[in-house]
Amino acid sequence: MVQVIPVGFRGARTAAGPLTLGQLNVAKWLADAPDAPAARLEQRLPVPPGTTLAAVVAALGALVSRHEGLRSRYTLGDPGSQQVLDSGSVPLAVYAELPADLGPVSASEPVRFAVALAQGALTAVYSHIAVDFQALMVLEGEFDTLIRGRELADVVLQPLDRAEAERAPARRRRQEQALRHWFRHVEAAPAHLYARPRIDPAAGSGACGMSSEAAARALDRIAARTRTSRPTIVLAAWCALLARRTGYDICRFVMLSANRFESGLSEFVGTLAQSTFVAVDTAGAAFDELIRRTFGAVLQAGVNGAYHVYRQDEGTLSRMTERGLAPSFEPLFNSVIVDTRGFDAPVADSDPAPTDLLWVDMPPTNILLRFDLGRADDVLVARVWTGDTGRVSPAEARELLLALERLLVAAALNDLEPGAVMEALAVGVIERPAGWHLVDGCWVDLAEVQRLLDDALGAGVARLADGPELTAALLDASLSPAEARRRCLSLLPGRHAAMVPRAFVLGGDPAGTRWNAEGA
Repeated sequence: MVQVIPVGFRGARTAAGPLTLGQLNVAKWLADAPDAPAARLEQRLPVPPGTTLAAVVAALGALVSRHEGLRSRYTLGDPGSQQVLDSGSVPLAVYAELPADLGPVSASEPVRFAVALAQGALTAVYSHIAVDFQALMVLEGEFDTLIRGRELADVVLQPLDRAEAERAPARRRRQEQALRHWFRHVEAAPAHLYARPRIDPAAGSGACGMSSEAAARALDRIAARTRTSRPTIVLAAWCALLARRTGYDICRFVMLSANRFESGLSEFVGTLAQSTFVAVDTAGAAFDELIRRTFGAVLQAGVNGAYHVYRQDEGTLSRMTERGLAPSFEPLFNSVIVDTRGFDAPVADSDPAPTDLLWVDMPPTNILLRFDLGRADDVLVARVWTGDTGRVSPAEARELLLALERLLVAAALNDLEPGAVMEALAVGVIERPAGWHLVDGCWVDLAEVQRLLDDALGAGVARLADGPELTAALLDASLSPAEARRRCLSLLPGRHAAMVPRAFVLGGDPAGTRWNAEGA
């Protein structure tokens, strides 16, 4: 039997205002996918032995009273709004043993708690519109302080304060700069950095996870040498691997930025994370130099990581339509850790435990390739996942993780020259047969483009010419190029090696009227 008791809170004010840029970002995809797994964040918090239920209630009440984002109600949309409550309660479910899944939480109920004192564990479930992963780390530290009966300093910045600050003229200029940064990369980035031929007719979604003590120890040594955070080092290794496999010298892709580059945001409890483009030039770089380049690229991406997501989406759609692309802007690299280990952590001398690799099936997704970094202290925990196992097989996902581990281990004691980086990775360039062409920076399979035409327009209605020009002849006089283009764009998502033809020829006559990429 579950006992549910209210955790009362009383804050300093009741107030209302617009959403922050980070909240607006989450609100947009919550409106599109309210049941997405990332709509909520779950956190396990240790409870010291001997703690009473009354002490848990008091600590949680103090936590919610401190942070307005946990006692707000959110209205999704553009502009959306947040309403801060000055008093009220949130539910705490008391279990003998915590269940594996506590279910969803909505924007109108941004937080709830469950505790099992016999297990010494508390679970908090938050709506992503209220917190991001770095906010979870702040809440974990504060809960530990409160449950032990200690005092905390006053909260300096609340989400409503952040929303007001974001509307200052100087901030708006920075947001315009961030949009220019995004659009500049949208106009140059490949639709799918890892586009490759299909190796299996079956397509599904799955992920290979890796736990590696050897890689974690290597990270400690590299961090000590380069004075750089572990997520940055892993990202540098990932870029070296991507560059080797894809043949792109510049790895240009989307990642999440925590947007805590400003002073005063390190202890902010809210959601700031937004997607941003990072571009890492790998050409001719030794490994330590690649780490430095990656660090600079991440800083540049973070500075340009706060913008109005609805304006970004509108501008992106027009540019992608012009290029004839429908890429997925899910993060290709995503780190959920905050590196607090320091640069001089002791490294064990014993032999590391064997590396563990495990493949699991995943829900369907249009993501071709993604790397998640979940831990980087005593064990490096990471996973490679894909929405198309016909292109990125379980064996290839496993090999990518092992190649990354090999590079980190090889770079642990000394810097590696470019040739030694390639030798450590020990992987080849993706082989692309005849019929694959580099068009507008994207690897495109002509056979897949023809399948797109057949599926969108009907078999035999359009014929794609050979070669990289990507010109299609329309054989149905009743079909306008603009309509053909519209139908192709509608079926393009998820086709990782296709794009809409860049030009159409009416009537199938190569000397006939040509239509440009806009179909006009």
